[in-house]
Amino acid sequence: MRKLFEHKIIRITIIVILAVMAAVSVYQGIRNALVFSQDFQWDAAKSLFLRVDPYDVSMGKTDALSQDLQAFYDYYDSIDAPQRMEANQFPSLLMLLFPYTFLTQDTARIAWLITNLLCTAGIIVLLRKTFLRETDRFVFYVLVLLMLAGTPYRNQLGVGQHTLFSLFFFLLAVWLLEKKGGSIPAILCLAVSYFKYTLTGVLAIYLIYKKKWKELFCSVGIHIVLTGIAAISLQESFANMLIKPLKVSSALISEGGLDFGTLIGGSIAFIPAFLVMAGLLVLALKADTNGDGMLIAVLLLWSLIILYHRTYDFFALVLVAGAFAGNDQWKLKGTPEGKVTVFFYGLVLFMVFFVLRLFNEADWIRIVTGTVYYGYTIWMTILFIRYYLRNKEYDQNGNGK
Repeated sequence: MRKLFEHKIIRITIIVILAVMAAVSVYQGIRNALVFSQDFQWDAAKSLFLRVDPYDVSMGKTDALSQDLQAFYDYYDSIDAPQRMEANQFPSLLMLLFPYTFLTQDTARIAWLITNLLCTAGIIVLLRKTFLRETDRFVFYVLVLLMLAGTPYRNQLGVGQHTLFSLFFFLLAVWLLEKKGGSIPAILCLAVSYFKYTLTGVLAIYLIYKKKWKELFCSVGIHIVLTGIAAISLQESFANMLIKPLKVSSALISEGGLDFGTLIGGSIAFIPAFLVMAGLLVLALKADTNGDGMLIAVLLLWSLIILYHRTYDFFALVLVAGAFAGNDQWKLKGTPEGKVTVFFYGLVLFMVFFVLRLFNEADWIRIVTGTVYYGYTIWMTILFIRYYLRNKEYDQNGNGK
């Protein structure tokens, strides 16, 4: 079977088929984004810019709307997709959208689509420069095309979500941290990447693993300052600028895809989420520094389920492939265990990218997909822990310590 996939004609055929699927998917995503992009949160950013508390509007405590905002909601009413403000982002994050609020909502929607397309291109380039730099070229092309062809990416683009934006800046920060003099630009990129903090907030544990304490604390410090500015602007307490967006977002906790909130329901889901986060922090602090790819894979897998995520965020699963690149030290390559791990990963991608949509994300298929996904996540975590223990017992030459 392996020799079959190494045949040049077979490889070209696979790439052509996937390229056509990807092109159709991206085209449909663009069409949807031009009409919808309802998750962009232009309305919340515009409200904050106008010094009208977007969190009070979201919670129905005030109905003060500018003419621009009323036009925004009238547009969605006209296409039978009525919207209401859901300002579930912290004010320091909404401020990142301020440049788009100088545009009309129609123009801003187009500008955001262009931003997401540019971020897509950037993600592909940066994956090759960071965690997938050692991935076989054919495999890399297949992964990228699968990502673009999959339902999660198409929906991510169509609803105007922020994960493409955030993941791009996170990968850019990782790449900059490897460059001399890249610390300050990396800090700025990290600060921007927190826009989708339910994803990149977990991935930021990677910086702890890399002992990049200055960059981590400074990137968070930027948001502390911006939150203080927002509090002054809205004449609110600093605490309320943290509490209010959490109140808005808590209403969505049971509306995700495969995450703890959807599985367990209610605020009790934060308990296992906290325990997993604590465990990941311990692993990052104690892990050997030779396992970048495996750690980022484990962080990414957990990030998509411990906090609220709809399945459109799961396009980021391509990052998991970094665990299989240049991983001789994991003792997996060519072993039955390694083959099972790679097959399991392919199954997860196939089910999340295509099968869920095929059955319209019915409850039963989400249960089946979730079972496979959770099993794979636990399996990868076990492998990571085993690798850490192995490194504690053996030096790099395989000699006992």
